[in-house]
Amino acid sequence: MKFYLAGLALLLTVPVVADDHADIVKQAFLNISDDFHREWAFTESVMEDGVAVVGRYDPRLAADARWNLLTVDGRTPTPGEMAKYQDDREFRFGDRHSDGEMDMVDFDTLELIVETDDAWFFEFVPDVDNDEDEEAQKFMQEVQGTIKVVRDGNYLEYLELRNDKPIRPAFSVKISHFRTRLTFGPAGDNGPIVPLSIDVELKGRALLAIKIDEVESVRYGDYEYVGS
Repeated sequence: MKFYLAGLALLLTVPVVADDHADIVKQAFLNISDDFHREWAFTESVMEDGVAVVGRYDPRLAADARWNLLTVDGRTPTPGEMAKYQDDREFRFGDRHSDGEMDMVDFDTLELIVETDDAWFFEFVPDVDNDEDEEAQKFMQEVQGTIKVVRDGNYLEYLELRNDKPIRPAFSVKISHFRTRLTFGPAGDNGPIVPLSIDVELKGRALLAIKIDEVESVRYGDYEYVGS
């Protein structure tokens, strides 16, 4: 990422005043729609533990039937799988707020690293929640964040958290690789800014012998306006 951003530095344009950095980023977060799920149907594709799960959300249906499981590894799901899917996702977007992502950023550490004609790139240290346990706080203090804000529409294209060196959040636990990336974009022509993907990668070891290797990806697509 740093090599990529260093290359983009050749495209630097007029710099943004430092005091404006936080306002640019905060507005980019606020421009993510909190209520798109009320008028937009979409498909969710999840890959976890090697299993592909595809479902469809439609706000026109009854509250307990808006999430419809379509396939599990390409096959027709069982009634039990369909019921569990609906239960697991019933409240997924019902209480989302764009400031939830904003809470990840410690704005005192926000730094503009590259500015182009099309976007701003920032780095930051994640905000550590004092309510988190000690291990979680230690972990987040060793993580670096990157943000891309698109100029046209002033919206957040991605937020990424990663480690640049091994993290030891607890005794006998070593995280060699951590990466979480959230992406956003328009739901359609002139549509709201909505989630597009979530990627999580975690690799390491616990108690020397226990291997940690977790990869999960979520994609949101086929957005369809179904409002009145």
